[in-house]
Amino acid sequence: MLNKKLLAVAVSTALLAPFAMADVTIYGTISESVESVKATGATNPANDISSLGRVSSNVSKLGFKGTDDLGNGMKAVWQIEQEISIDDGGSSKGSFATRNSFVGVDGQYGKLLLGNNDSVYKSMPKVAIVNPMADTIGDVCTSKAVFCRGDARLQNSVHYYSPVFNGLQAGMSYGFDETRAVVGTDRTDKALWSFAATYNLGDFNAGLGYDLRKQANAVAGNTNLDQSFLKLAASYKFGDTKIGIGYEHEKNEKAATTVKHNTWQIGAEQKFGNLGVNLAYAKLDESAANAKDGADQWTLGATYDLSKRTQTYAYYTRINNQDAATRTFGNAGLTGIGAGSNPTGMGVGMKVTF
Repeated sequence: MLNKKLLAVAVSTALLAPFAMADVTIYGTISESVESVKATGATNPANDISSLGRVSSNVSKLGFKGTDDLGNGMKAVWQIEQEISIDDGGSSKGSFATRNSFVGVDGQYGKLLLGNNDSVYKSMPKVAIVNPMADTIGDVCTSKAVFCRGDARLQNSVHYYSPVFNGLQAGMSYGFDETRAVVGTDRTDKALWSFAATYNLGDFNAGLGYDLRKQANAVAGNTNLDQSFLKLAASYKFGDTKIGIGYEHEKNEKAATTVKHNTWQIGAEQKFGNLGVNLAYAKLDESAANAKDGADQWTLGATYDLSKRTQTYAYYTRINNQDAATRTFGNAGLTGIGAGSNPTGMGVGMKVTF
């Protein structure tokens, strides 16, 4: 009997040992809000979306990450992260590793990652952007809304981040085109290149990014139609106040013409102890005179920290689309936005991080 118990303990120890020795961190965010949203004022009134109430999971996520010491100042790094939908039981998500997931190495010469990860254009300048209601419908910095339209997560990609030299860091991303589709008689290569740099000096932060999407608009007979983005951002924190500004330029080469857009953003946040109030504004200019494809977005928000990990929040946001524009919320968006409609929403919620 004693031998059987010892055998059971030995087997259990052997099974648990790999988990006990692994350097694994479980982390995540659960953020839920009750909202009222609508989109009215469309050029064609039949495309209006009347007011509706809902519960939204504001980029709630669960992740696993870890490191392995390789010696000589080098370590292996890895991460698996996915979005979770606790508002609807996962019916709108369900896939695994949908968010930044990678494996790589980190050492004195920088960090190299392979996987499904945000481009450096998206991730690096973000530290200089004041966007207090990020991950809600009040987020002004997403590819679907008004600012940060060039942000992307690259599948099948490689990313390099340099060491930090006196507050300056550079990065590069490359996304492979594994499809290489044939357009007309030409085999395309829609590779994605991304470059960025950040500079941090005390409470001052600045970021610069450039994103190039080769052959993004390839057509038969003309496959060399690219799309590119340039982004600049800067912010400064003094006391309990933080302000920031940003600029983004898009150049989109199409068969008939080249479309160019300029976008501007400004954000401010003021803390009063545990209470924070914030305001963000972004404006997308018309691509040409009378194109009527511009838009702007206002977001007013407030947060209250119940603890270091738990926060309550409230927000109001509105996107004003010109007659030909269809910009919408970047998170928990409204589908089927009619040209010229104005998505509007307000909500209150709670967020816990772990």
